Amino acid sequence: RSLKQLLAYMDVTMGGRAAEEIIFGKDNVTTGASSDIFYMTRTARDMVTKNGFSNEVGIVHHGGETGKDSASGATQAKIDAEVKILTDQAYTRAKELLKKHSKRHHLLAETLLEFETLTGDEVREVVLKGIKPKRSVINGKGGAKGDQNIFNGGNKTSKTGL
Repeated sequence: RSLKQLLAYMDVTMGGRAAEEIIFGKDNVTTGASSDIFYMTRTARDMVTKNGFSNEVGIVHHGGETGKDSASGATQAKIDAEVKILTDQAYTRAKELLKKHSKRHHLLAETLLEFETLTGDEVREVVLKGIKPKRSVINGKGGAKGDQNIFNGGNKTSKTGL
């Protein structure tokens, strides 16, 4: 895979975690993204230790699952620093993308709460066209069993629910 593809994969893995933080606030982020964080970190570590995608560490291969088997203590610290940079950048890019498209992001979140599950085609309709599915709503009153606070940051005066 190309560097561009690896970075995009990392951004996607952080989408759920970033969305939780944006919608529910930093204090209400759940452990739901733990598997995503694991895979994103492993990808970043492989990029640094096995694929040569780090100027700081260089175009080298470090053995072992974590890429630290053949690395000195100083190099291990560089590896960890580079992995953190890559993962932080992915999280930042995911948050920026969600904020940039916040209207559709909120519409998708609301639609998921209302319908609980969506097909790929339904997600595309919501995200690309702003059109909700034409089927029965499972959770009425805007989803979340009527709790609109997640859509307006706790501001109960919002008339749109967004």
